[in-house]
Amino acid sequence: MLELQEGQQIAPEKPCLVYTERGFSLSYQGRFLYSKYAPDRAILGTIQNLTLLPGTLIIAVSPALWLGLDSLLEKLPENCFLLGVEFDEKLHDFADSELKKITENLDSVKKENLLSKVALLPYPDNDYIVNILSGEDFPSKNEASSILPHISTFRRAIPLEMSAGSQFNKEKYRDFASQAENTIASFWKNRITLTKLGRLYSRNLFKNLGNLSGAIDFRKLSRTVSQPIFVFGAGESIEETIQNISRSQLEKCFIIAVDAAAPALKAFGLRIDAIIAVEGQLAIEKAYIGASGKDSLIIADITSRPQVTRHRKKALTFFASKYTDSSFFKNLSGKAFFPPVIPPLGSVGLTAIHIASLLRKNQNVPIFVSGLDFSFSLGRTHGKNTPAHIARLSAANRFSPAENYAAAFRAGAKAIAGKNAIPVITDQALSGYALSFADFFKGMANLYDCGKQGLPLSIQEISSEKTRMYLETIEEERPAFTAEEDSAPEERKSNQSEIHSFLESEEKALNRIKELLMFGNDVASCSCSLEDELTALISPREYLFLHFPDGYKCESHDISFLKRLRSQIDFFLKDIKNELKK
Repeated sequence: MLELQEGQQIAPEKPCLVYTERGFSLSYQGRFLYSKYAPDRAILGTIQNLTLLPGTLIIAVSPALWLGLDSLLEKLPENCFLLGVEFDEKLHDFADSELKKITENLDSVKKENLLSKVALLPYPDNDYIVNILSGEDFPSKNEASSILPHISTFRRAIPLEMSAGSQFNKEKYRDFASQAENTIASFWKNRITLTKLGRLYSRNLFKNLGNLSGAIDFRKLSRTVSQPIFVFGAGESIEETIQNISRSQLEKCFIIAVDAAAPALKAFGLRIDAIIAVEGQLAIEKAYIGASGKDSLIIADITSRPQVTRHRKKALTFFASKYTDSSFFKNLSGKAFFPPVIPPLGSVGLTAIHIASLLRKNQNVPIFVSGLDFSFSLGRTHGKNTPAHIARLSAANRFSPAENYAAAFRAGAKAIAGKNAIPVITDQALSGYALSFADFFKGMANLYDCGKQGLPLSIQEISSEKTRMYLETIEEERPAFTAEEDSAPEERKSNQSEIHSFLESEEKALNRIKELLMFGNDVASCSCSLEDELTALISPREYLFLHFPDGYKCESHDISFLKRLRSQIDFFLKDIKNELKK
């Protein structure tokens, strides 16, 4: 490495040390990355004013000389980690060599302590922070990529500019820090969801496995719809759409409805080709009262409420939302009988759009959207004739009006200007879905928002009048979608046999776990210890503990964990036995 003395010329093409009276500064690309007079003054001042909380991932932006590292380490609370990130390859190599110099001068204990709290992200991994935090595979993954503790260690991520090298790639560093923050936040949001609903999702999955062999393989429906697709949510904007576009024109399209929108479309007399069923709880069955889904293809999530599949005369098909990254789900999704896996989109509306994009023959087939408002108006929460609206009407009396004003004044609700400057009310959850919609579908070809009100979806907006004019150009009314039961009995029989074998293996494993927990070493295997056998059986079956507050880890050595786990086994054994009897 070149070290320059005072008066020597600065070489701008590579990082060069520059001597000052108060230590070395660094020059690169014709600029100093630290002060020429006091190189560490700025970063030390920043660290001094920095407030750190336990469980913080600190993104050390362009660490270069790692000035201030000692002061920062002294200030770190528990469960914190300093991750250096450099998007300039030459500066990255320089920072890597500087960190190695720092560690070489430490004894073994201090070196181990530093490396447990500090690391520089390998240059090829800069674009994969989401994968690294989530523990997912990515193209450049190797042993050096596994430098961060488990994501459950962190509660937040903050960026810290350690040199002026951050100015070379400002947008990249901003996106990197944002991705890290969002990934950590999503992990804990998912943990809250799984704590509340994780067991329900897993139990529904086992119950739906029995229906897979008689259902159509969703893969056979993919890329089969050549007509325009119309996706309806349950928001208020659905009313304007069905009032301004005639039934005959709408029925030229392939109609997809989220389950809560089905009664409203049925009341309008509209034929529904497919209903998307995602909800796993009892409340959703209200959407099927009055035979709303009898004449439609049910496209159900494998974790959705199994009972809704009874409300049909036509075919059934399944997909699988990736509700967990567990080994159990990964192993199951690799089996031939398991339905195709889609990303966890969180909202039935987003899922319906994704399913529509999979069904359309190609990107030239337009998808129209209405009723995905992610907001509501004063006194209303859903469109007319949806289950929520009908429930308010049926319960109304002189003391409790049909209008739902309470929703607009609950904690977190706020009024904003939506599409077409129409005032709407939303909250953090609903607006979060709108942002997720934009993230997933912004830029998708031929996706149009027909909703007159609601939050902007960041896709092309189109009025009902223009949609009607387009549909008028379609000469013939398309025939009803006629997806029938799978006509390959040998394939159905094979799937049934594989599902049966899988359920039997799970039943055997659960009974063995139960036996080991009840009788301990008296029935333990001679080939391994009790704890090792329990770990081998429990760790790939996360559905047993996924809903625990600490369900992101298998603590088979912890007696409290094992007691809680024992209480869950009988629920799943009951579900598995019921499916085996079918």
